[in-house]
Amino acid sequence: MNSLRSQNPFLLVLLTVGFLGLLSLLKPGLEVSGVKLRPVRLLADVWRPTPGAVAALAPPPPNGPAVPAAPGTGPRATPDTVAAPTAAPAAPQPPALANLPGLDRFVAALRQTKATGSKTRIAYFGDSMIEGDLLTGDLRNLLQTQFGGTGVGFVPINSVSADFRETIHQTFSPDWYELNMVSDQRPGTAPLGIAGQVFLPRVISNYDSTHIVSDTSWVDFRAGQRFAPLRRFAQARLFYGPGGARDQVLATTDGRLVSHALPGTAALNELVLKPGVPARRLRLAFATHGPRPVYGVSFEGAQGVTLDNFSFRGNGGMSLNRIPFEQLAAFGKMLDYQLVILHYGVNVAQTGLTDYRFYEQAMTRVVDRMQRAFPHASILIVGMSDKSARVDGEFVTDPTVPLLLAAQQRLARRTHVAFWNLFAAMGGQNSMTNWVEQAPPLARNDYTHINSLGGQRMARLLYTYLMGEYARPSPTPTARPDSTARAQAR
Repeated sequence: MNSLRSQNPFLLVLLTVGFLGLLSLLKPGLEVSGVKLRPVRLLADVWRPTPGAVAALAPPPPNGPAVPAAPGTGPRATPDTVAAPTAAPAAPQPPALANLPGLDRFVAALRQTKATGSKTRIAYFGDSMIEGDLLTGDLRNLLQTQFGGTGVGFVPINSVSADFRETIHQTFSPDWYELNMVSDQRPGTAPLGIAGQVFLPRVISNYDSTHIVSDTSWVDFRAGQRFAPLRRFAQARLFYGPGGARDQVLATTDGRLVSHALPGTAALNELVLKPGVPARRLRLAFATHGPRPVYGVSFEGAQGVTLDNFSFRGNGGMSLNRIPFEQLAAFGKMLDYQLVILHYGVNVAQTGLTDYRFYEQAMTRVVDRMQRAFPHASILIVGMSDKSARVDGEFVTDPTVPLLLAAQQRLARRTHVAFWNLFAAMGGQNSMTNWVEQAPPLARNDYTHINSLGGQRMARLLYTYLMGEYARPSPTPTARPDSTARAQAR
């Protein structure tokens, strides 16, 4: 047996390679007994076709035939216009979906901030693309450097990204009970907050009112050092729900201990903590005698830009409908956003899926609720980034990406909000492959998610787009179409 197993291994390998080589010469699509043979490509991992050779994967333009834009107007001139190539390409290119306007409220607020130092607040909702403050951390720093402002914004009590987030360092006791957008149980006594989460501290017994025992539920925050505006905080706002009159929280700010009652019986309450001088560290220990919903802490200054990162891994955006509208509106009243960004797509686009009407319908409800909960805010839908699929051994743009992008643009047009084509901004067709394979890489080897350097690049792209809107003359903000009628109907 051993002699049979070891004889002529080189000849066996040579015959195998030769056989596969012959298969690679067969005509693509050949059928044998009704079975279509898949193409064999021995050099797929080392040979790359020219970009034009894979561009034909794109579907036809979603809004009809492409027509040239008006001279000198650019892609923004007519929302329905799809940019046409100026020269005949080697192969058909995916449609260059036009950005759609709709940031007048945000631009007006940002100009007021620049002139007077007033507050402009941004809510950035997304999935793992912004987890750990990826992208949003750099975008926040660019805006705060230009328009002022300090602090990292809203931070939930618990987060899966706490171990690797650089803009704030966070630890917490293991006894918190969490409910979130994907939890099976969502009791009405603990409604979800704006981040799609709610946290319940451990209920204590035999409580001595003269002090808070050391084993209560706690959370500890330390300011991140990467960006100068985040290294200290001027104030912290704790957001919590109703509970017992005896409930307290012990706040330790840079070693200084102060006990605070947790008053308020509303669905959403806040406790503002202002250290005597800007602080680096805050520890909160909760002594509650019954269920007390706690949502998170916002670190911010009194002026300039505040940007809140609301990331939730695996979310396609549609789960935001599970946040009770009353709670969403309560947060909207307290936080008063001027811009709400919805950045989703990588968890929605699925290879082989060609109909995204379900997504449009669900996200239409999301946008409608955001418009009513945050009446002073512009809303921006960020089109999904490029995402690669392996086709015949090659990483190329997933054919479903342009389909979902078109659905996102239709969603923006239908709901009268802004749309930004991130796919086009990062390079269009096969840009994710370029981001992964360049040196140093800007994205991970899954050909879907960006890395830290990619987050910096993407933040700069979005900042450039926002500043382009800021520099563009805009009319006085007006009421959204049918906003009053929608509010009365609900």
